[in-house]
Amino acid sequence: MTRYVVIGGGAVGGLLAAQLTLAGIPSVLVARGAQLDAIRAGGLRVRRPHGDDVVPLAVAGGPDEVRLTAGDVLVLATKAQDAGSALSAWAWRPLEGGGLAADLPVVTLQNGLATEDDALRRFGRVYGATVAVAASYLVPGEVVNPSFPVVGVLWIGRYPHGRDDGQERIAADLTAAGFSVHSVPDITAWKARKLLGNVRNGLDLLDGTDEEKTRAGALLTAEAEAVYAAAGIVAAEALEAASVLTFEPVPGHVPGRLSTWQSFARGTSSEVDHLNGEIVRLGRRHGITTPVNERLQRLLGAQAAAGLAPGTHGVAELLEVAVGA
Repeated sequence: MTRYVVIGGGAVGGLLAAQLTLAGIPSVLVARGAQLDAIRAGGLRVRRPHGDDVVPLAVAGGPDEVRLTAGDVLVLATKAQDAGSALSAWAWRPLEGGGLAADLPVVTLQNGLATEDDALRRFGRVYGATVAVAASYLVPGEVVNPSFPVVGVLWIGRYPHGRDDGQERIAADLTAAGFSVHSVPDITAWKARKLLGNVRNGLDLLDGTDEEKTRAGALLTAEAEAVYAAAGIVAAEALEAASVLTFEPVPGHVPGRLSTWQSFARGTSSEVDHLNGEIVRLGRRHGITTPVNERLQRLLGAQAAAGLAPGTHGVAELLEVAVGA
């Protein structure tokens, strides 16, 4: 049976490893710091609307603690900004019986459009994936997921394009683990669709009214769409996750905080350079101005570097740029 080595112990990685384990599918979660210590001591608590599961996960602190075999699948569940270093750390590890980890399939779960090409530098079988899930990770040893029995929606495809038996096997295992899975021939189109929403993630960190955030969000997305048109990127029509997932209250949990906010709240690194920064990069390459995305990237990049909390800046600072553009 395939074993999944899930690299990254945050909300998505933790939930994925727990769901695989509950489904009887072998997995090991690679975590670090307080999360690693908490899971080793008492398993991972998955908090759900109608009760918690405490899942005794197989867990490791890094590649030195995992004996890889030819039957393993690597799942890269780090944030996008950490993907490159993780790929480097794992690709050249030996396999039992010969070969290297670079010979294994790797599934890339990152937001943005950059990780798959980075993986292709090292791995011959890359499966891009994008996931819609409302999971949160703020407390070591605990992941909150308000959706059940379907815990998330996932799109997977061979990168750069096509469909093969490997992705169908992975899709079947993830379906058994409680995800609604779509096996697609053009994963870049689905990654691009999700990024149109992800460019709004940083608004969660800014002070402002709902009306201001709606206006700013529309401007961020419009810039992304203009960049896509210039770059020849065609996004998929819709993600349609809301029609599959339910969202119910989890006792003691405040919902609605996106992954970018969670990273700032935990004081970890920011993925903004791979969200708004991806739109800025494409705009610069293709001669399209992206003033609102660039302002949001600059504000949050400086905020993260200074270790400042959510709410340091306001949405009005984005709308001022739009007026002056």
